[in-house]
Amino acid sequence: MRKDVKKILKVSIFLIVLGEILYSLLNYSNVNNTSNFSEFTTGLLLGLSVGMKLVGVVLLFICIFKMERGRR
Repeated sequence: MRKDVKKILKVSIFLIVLGEILYSLLNYSNVNNTSNFSEFTTGLLLGLSVGMKLVGVVLLFICIFKMERGRR
């Protein structure tokens, strides 16, 4: 594997894992949304979690396509 493909693979796995950690933190801290600040932080954590997982999956697909192209 080339050096740039390895780097993309590491970053994508890191983003997916970090997104899962943020989502579990969201579920852990979602006790009672009584204030505006708690609703804001809940939405922020959810948005960051989904965004990181989405970017990680897209980077993972890019990495897979680069590895397939390199085999040819």
